[in-house]
Amino acid sequence: MGEAFRRLEAQAGYEPRPVQRQMAQFVAECIEAGTPGVVEAPTGVGKSLAVLLPAILACARSDKRIVISTHTNVLAEQYWLKDLPFALSLFPEVQLSTTLAMGRSRYACLSRIHGHELGRTTPELQRFLLEWASVAQVGTESELNAFLTRKAIPQQMMRDLFANLTVPPYCRARACTHYDQCFYYKSRNRATKAQIVITNHAVVLTDALLKEVSDGKASLLGEYDFLVIDEAHDLIDAAQNALASELCLKTAQEIIRTVSIVSNEFTSALESANPPQGFLNQVQLAVQDFSRLVQAPMKRADFGTIPPNGAIIAVAPPEMEQTHAISVSREYYQQAESLVMAIQTLLLQLQRDLRQAWEDHKSQFTEPQKAAVQEVLLQFNLWAKSLFGQLNRLIHPPEGVSWVEPAPEGWRLCYQPLEVSAWLRERLFSNQPTLLMSATLTIDNAFDFYLQQVGLDNPRTLQLPPVFDYPRQCAIYLPPLGTIPTPPANTRQGIQTGYYDCVAQELTRLLHASRGRALVLFASRAEMMEVYRRMPRLDGIPIYVQGDGSNAHLSQQFRENTHSVLFGLRSFWTGFDAPGETLTNLIIVRLPFEVPTTPSQQARQALLELQGKDGFRDWSLPMVKQQMRQGFGRLIRKSTDKGVVCILDPRIQNRSYGREILANLPRGIPIFNRIEDALRHIGQV
Repeated sequence: MGEAFRRLEAQAGYEPRPVQRQMAQFVAECIEAGTPGVVEAPTGVGKSLAVLLPAILACARSDKRIVISTHTNVLAEQYWLKDLPFALSLFPEVQLSTTLAMGRSRYACLSRIHGHELGRTTPELQRFLLEWASVAQVGTESELNAFLTRKAIPQQMMRDLFANLTVPPYCRARACTHYDQCFYYKSRNRATKAQIVITNHAVVLTDALLKEVSDGKASLLGEYDFLVIDEAHDLIDAAQNALASELCLKTAQEIIRTVSIVSNEFTSALESANPPQGFLNQVQLAVQDFSRLVQAPMKRADFGTIPPNGAIIAVAPPEMEQTHAISVSREYYQQAESLVMAIQTLLLQLQRDLRQAWEDHKSQFTEPQKAAVQEVLLQFNLWAKSLFGQLNRLIHPPEGVSWVEPAPEGWRLCYQPLEVSAWLRERLFSNQPTLLMSATLTIDNAFDFYLQQVGLDNPRTLQLPPVFDYPRQCAIYLPPLGTIPTPPANTRQGIQTGYYDCVAQELTRLLHASRGRALVLFASRAEMMEVYRRMPRLDGIPIYVQGDGSNAHLSQQFRENTHSVLFGLRSFWTGFDAPGETLTNLIIVRLPFEVPTTPSQQARQALLELQGKDGFRDWSLPMVKQQMRQGFGRLIRKSTDKGVVCILDPRIQNRSYGREILANLPRGIPIFNRIEDALRHIGQV
């Protein structure tokens, strides 16, 4: 590894980083010893290479299989296209098998491209799709769009095209004539054998869920020796999303569409083999019966006037009901139970009908036909078993909270786990040693809060020092007390209006002072929109608002227009990267305290109360400290960056916990009460 670092440091423009070597040594020791680890690696450490170098060496020396996961597909592709090839170039003598693994919806389905599922696709576009399918390497949307762009296909023709091409939730798999060339299954096959697999958290968690629902018989990633979770601060949210469930009219229609696939899959699997028509007719009738009957309980479901923030229908552990934080609606629960059980009954009946069709006709099948039918049944039953479990969690939550809430189509049933530590420990961390790494894992200089949430037992820990010179590169601006009132908890219009007016006035002044070049982070959409409505037109300074387009498009506009402003919510507090002059002013409008208004937030308070914990000290304040660290991390991304962090919430100055929050930011940053002085400190006046 020392030789690899010498080659790395010989690269033109590379700055040697002792902390990167220190982290790589730590990772190597964890892999070698097979022990779990946690690393806090501040921005600038170069943690991707600090993981890849020891991972490559471990795989080359002992034939290990290592999975490296990050939060998003974009970051995974960056690992795959940029970081991994560069790391491998530092070991010219090493030959390893590597692959990128993503979920079903990220790959095009060859059966759909060659079939008739594309609707009104023009003959010209169909020819291009067939041409692309014959030369594509991985079969992803970005690869297809690049191909069609080279062919001068207009953007409007490409819009939403890939959504009609993706691999469905289940398919005939090995019974498909395109199975050997299938982008998705080729990726899965590589992912179960490659020595280094690059993927994302969703795939890692889906793999764990698939192993759970199939009793270990099915897997996306196979067995591997070591797991690396990058952007580990996002793992908890990713796990909660993976375990969450939802049912509404829209999801019911999606269930019907997915069930209808089974008829097509049987027909396609058997179309070239003169199949028993009676079998196909029996399957089609079973699917039609399900699709017709399942709509009845959905239409009968009437939850009446649901409270604006929703109503809790079930919690686990049930002792939470005895706390003061929540009340559980029996009436709504009975409606939900009746609905869910009706759909589950129909789902079980459909499975019985399909098995009966198989039993009635299996003597008429050839051996290849039997194999094809059994493959389709296997794939469908895995999907149905997973769906049954998701529905069950809505009325029998294993842990967490279920509720009903208003939705555009009337109502929505939801389930959300509150604590995922036990599930992660049992279903993920117990299978192999795991390394968790991120720039923001400690609170008050300790890993305790994070480890309690994530459930990784007795890991080795490494907390690396900051790489950047924050006292020189950065300044903090706090408005003089009285400039902005304390953010009101009261929703009375007059109080809120006065607060929004003051925020808009201060923002206007700050944006003029920094000539735009600002990311403004809000804690809620309602507040963001109220403030935006009060903003005057700023000459030469456009304001982009989250929700006016895709996050990717807004991010690109902001990066390309130096003197612009971006108003963002939670998704811009973490993971967003805009190095250079375009982000000189980071403005945090309000300390992001969670207000317990939603059912999941109320249930969280009930769980803390049941556990004898202080909801503010043991949850709300640590979460704010963590999110403030993540938000702060958007500003300084390179050693040449300079910027000001403006925190407008007066509680950072007039509440004792404000000092605690500031203490979790990098030390030594000067604090100013005049924006001009802060900008002067970083040389921007």
